[in-house]
Amino acid sequence: MGRISNYSQDTDVTKSDKLLGSDSGGSTKNFSLESVSNFFKTTNAAGVAAQFVWQYKTTSPTTSGQLAPTFSSGVTFTNLQSLVVSKYIFGEPTNSIENILTTLANQDIIIIDTTNQNNYGIFTAETIAAVGGTDNYTITLTNNSAANGSFVADRYYSIRVFSGAGDKTYTHTQDSGATIWEVEHDLGKRPSVTVVDVNNVQGYGIVTHTNANELTITFPGDTTGKAYCN
Repeated sequence: MGRISNYSQDTDVTKSDKLLGSDSGGSTKNFSLESVSNFFKTTNAAGVAAQFVWQYKTTSPTTSGQLAPTFSSGVTFTNLQSLVVSKYIFGEPTNSIENILTTLANQDIIIIDTTNQNNYGIFTAETIAAVGGTDNYTITLTNNSAANGSFVADRYYSIRVFSGAGDKTYTHTQDSGATIWEVEHDLGKRPSVTVVDVNNVQGYGIVTHTNANELTITFPGDTTGKAYCN
């Protein structure tokens, strides 16, 4: 074999081009650029922060690196209701992500097929709860804001926080006087709240977050105005 520096540069790189190297057992192998790319996609070996990858299985995960979805009907992203995921992402059977995984609660997330990124869904991760006696967590999904395509068994799916075009806000208008304002903001989070009266003067009330999409504001007397949630 000649010196590598003597070979001409490939000016038309394609995914079927191959690299030469050794596998973990020491055997000489060739590796297509496509297979190397797929390795990075399925394992997040590039270390993209807060991006998690699992392989889709049609049954509840029994080993590390697996994901099992629940649908209202069919297997489309539109009908996706929840996910059961292992606390170990694909290709990483020893380092658990359970602590950072729970930080996704009340966050907007995108779930995407690593092979075909036109298959995706954007949701709010309403709750993330450990499944007793297992290494699994259930992610309950709400607020499906966008979706396309279907899940395909044994493919790989990544999940990460979805920031969108910017932080979402909501304005509640209270035209009739009330001591308790019931605010359904559907932001998928517990927002900060600023209250103003009908004269646009900031007021104060006791804010109670019912869940990630609803809250109440309690005042000492009947109050009208607006509540800005962000």
